[in-house]
Amino acid sequence: MNNPNGAGPGASSQELNIIEKVIALEGVDLLKNLNPDQLSRIATIAREVRYPAGKTIVEPEKALDSLFVILDGEVEISQKGNPLTVAKQNDVVGAWALFDSDPMPVTAKTLGDTKLLRISRDDFYDLLSDNMEITAAIFSMLVKRFRQLVQQ
Repeated sequence: MNNPNGAGPGASSQELNIIEKVIALEGVDLLKNLNPDQLSRIATIAREVRYPAGKTIVEPEKALDSLFVILDGEVEISQKGNPLTVAKQNDVVGAWALFDSDPMPVTAKTLGDTKLLRISRDDFYDLLSDNMEITAAIFSMLVKRFRQLVQQ
């Protein structure tokens, strides 16, 4: 049973409510500067998707058009077959996809049954165009992350 929101087999018809999505989004580093009202606006565009173990959600040669927030389960990030890290609850996979359509040279594969929130780039841009304060808060967080990288 395939769901038009991208959920694979075994997808639940019981979508998370806005409050549950906001709670999940509160744990996302990229969104730390946002208040609950701003997070609720992002939650309205976030769609729950479920994938079985072994499902590849990011491939090096394919452009990604969505960011994924892990709600439950684990996703292994690897490069050329070498494991780099395992993303877990509240971790983000594909954050770059919101800002850049070029593929990244990594593979992301579910390690078990995994539940994620998917935020598409198009929906995200539509939201940002109407919510300048969300745009400013996200860019502020990106600049802080860049500074941390430069100072290391």
